[in-house]
Amino acid sequence: MKKLPIAFVSVATLALASTVFADNSKKTPEVVPTQAPNVSNFTPAQVTEIESRVAAYIKKNPQVISDSFQAAMALKQKEELKKMEKAVVANKSKIFQNTADPVAGNVKGSESLVAFMDPNCGFCKKFHKELDALLQTNKNVKVIYKDIAIMGDPSVLAIKAMLAAKNQGKYSELQKEIYTSDKRLTKKEIMKLASSVGLDTKKLQADMKSKEIQAQIDQNLELSKTLGINGTPTLILGEKTIAPGYLSADDLKTKLKEASSPATPK
Repeated sequence: MKKLPIAFVSVATLALASTVFADNSKKTPEVVPTQAPNVSNFTPAQVTEIESRVAAYIKKNPQVISDSFQAAMALKQKEELKKMEKAVVANKSKIFQNTADPVAGNVKGSESLVAFMDPNCGFCKKFHKELDALLQTNKNVKVIYKDIAIMGDPSVLAIKAMLAAKNQGKYSELQKEIYTSDKRLTKKEIMKLASSVGLDTKKLQADMKSKEIQAQIDQNLELSKTLGINGTPTLILGEKTIAPGYLSADDLKTKLKEASSPATPK
C-alpha cells in the first residue's frame, strides 16, 4: 500500500487520532485547535496506524477528496470577494462618480450595477442580452459601463468606437450592434455598424483618436486591476457586492434586489 504524504497525515490526525489512541490517551500529544499536531510526536507504529485508517476511509468514501477541494476553493473565493469588496469601498468615487462613464437605464434608479465587460468576451455578449432584457422590464435600474480590453487590440478598437459614439449620444446603439456580432470586428465593419445607427463616422473616427478616450480605457483597466478583477463579465451590485461571471436575467434581478436593499439591523 502506498503511504500518504506526511503533511496529509498531520491534518488527518486531527479527526482520527482520538479514535486511534482511544485506549492510550496519556500518550496522545496535546492538539492546539489552531494548528495541526506535530507528527514527529507520534511513534512509527502510530503513524502507520493513522495512515492505514485514513487510506481505508478515503477508499470507502472517495468523495471526501473532491468535497474537501470544493470547500477549500469556495473558502478561497469567499476571501477574495471580501478583499474585492473592501477595494470597492476604497475606490467608490472612481467607480460610481466618473462622469465619463456611459450610463444606461434610469440614471436616478435605486438599483444600480457597474459592469466590467469586454466586447469580444463570449460570456459578456451573452450577458449583454440578459442585461438588455432586465432594462426592458425594470425601469428602476441604473447601469454604469466600465469597458475593459482584456482580449487584445480588437477589443481596444471596439471600445474606442463605443466611447466615441457616446459623444454623439449613441453609445448604447453602437454597443448593442457590437455585442450582438458573433465575431471580432474590423474597423471597416465597425464603421458600417456605426453608420447603420446614424453616427457621423468621420467624427467618430476623429474622436476615437482622442487622448481622453485612450485615458479612459487605461483608467478602466487600471481600476479593474486595483479591484482584483481578472475576468469578464464582473459586476458590482449595489454599493459593493461583487458578482463575477455570467448571470441570467432572473439571477441578476434577484441578486440586484438583494444588493440594493437596505441592510437589516442586527
